[in-house]
Amino acid sequence: MSKQILTDKETKHFLMKAFGCTQQFVWQALTFRRDSETARRIRVLALKRGGKLVDGYVPKCETTHEEVEKTMTQTFGPRVKLVVDKETGDVSVYVDGQLKDSYKNITVPDLMQLQGEVQLMAAAL
Repeated sequence: MSKQILTDKETKHFLMKAFGCTQQFVWQALTFRRDSETARRIRVLALKRGGKLVDGYVPKCETTHEEVEKTMTQTFGPRVKLVVDKETGDVSVYVDGQLKDSYKNITVPDLMQLQGEVQLMAAAL
């Protein structure tokens, strides 16, 4: 993944309406594939509305998808794992099999930030 601004669908639709542009133009602006004055203004407004700038981050973990349980599990080393409920967006963080933290209805940008924090935590254990 390269540099981009992650935001929710509502914000993307707001940006399309505010700038009178297409979904593709907004996507190109948020993924830095377009660098016009309008694209820069879209990025600024997306960040002001809660968008998160990510720059090539890919967590170092093993990821499995449990289709029946509708979860995704990411294992960071032998002691730490993160479990995402795909239906609710709830996330649980476990250390040595014990629940350490839980988050309700987390957004993708917040999940990416949490992955980074969990990876650092796992490296420190």
